[in-house]
Amino acid sequence: MNNVKRSEIAEVIYDDVMLMTETVEMDRGERVEMMVDIYDSADTVRYHDLRTNTERHQPLQHTGSVSVKNRKHRAVEVCLCLVCVLLLTAVMMLCVYFTTERNQLLNHINNLTEEREQIKKKNDELQRGICKQDQRADNFKWTYYNFSCYYISSEKKSWSDSRRDCQQRRADLVIINSKEEQEFLQKVVGNDHFWIGLKKTEKVWKWIDGTTITKGYWKDQSQSSGCALMTSSGWEALPCWPSYGRKYICKRIILKSA
Repeated sequence: MNNVKRSEIAEVIYDDVMLMTETVEMDRGERVEMMVDIYDSADTVRYHDLRTNTERHQPLQHTGSVSVKNRKHRAVEVCLCLVCVLLLTAVMMLCVYFTTERNQLLNHINNLTEEREQIKKKNDELQRGICKQDQRADNFKWTYYNFSCYYISSEKKSWSDSRRDCQQRRADLVIINSKEEQEFLQKVVGNDHFWIGLKKTEKVWKWIDGTTITKGYWKDQSQSSGCALMTSSGWEALPCWPSYGRKYICKRIILKSA
């Protein structure tokens, strides 16, 4: 009887122990599961915080790079502005320099022109004075025109004798170099005829200095004779015979001023 009771008590105790063991194991399993859940939650929180921090720092880095680029762009703009200012300043200085130089050059040219005109005027007066001296010596037969003195004869000679007389007066028979000179002499001769320094040699009309005429002022187209005469209406041709005496025009060229 006692043995049966002991056996029953032992079984009850064993059952209780097993129950307690299972309970402990269940509690331990629940703890392990709870610890796993806690660690999982912690990892999730850490991952979320890490991701949040990463996302938070990324805009800061992007903002920093944008700021660096803006500073670079501003530096380039400032440099370009400085270069433009320097170029503008250089252009303005060059304009001022060249304007000043131009004004000085124009003033210098004007001064030289005035001095040249004064020298020309004095030289012209001197040359007129020379012609006037010849006029007094030759009964006012000399006249002045464009840096030359002209002797207008009143006596008649052959063409050769006329030239010889001009040479004795430190001149020669007139050579006409321009239309203006031709018109001037046409007014001087009036209605008379005067030998000029033009002669036909070997069927060619040449001036006494050996040059061939390039333009003639002939009165008509018939120039078969050998020496030329000046008239108020143009040139005429006449044989160079010694018996043909005419008045004549001598010309003395006065050295022009520079």
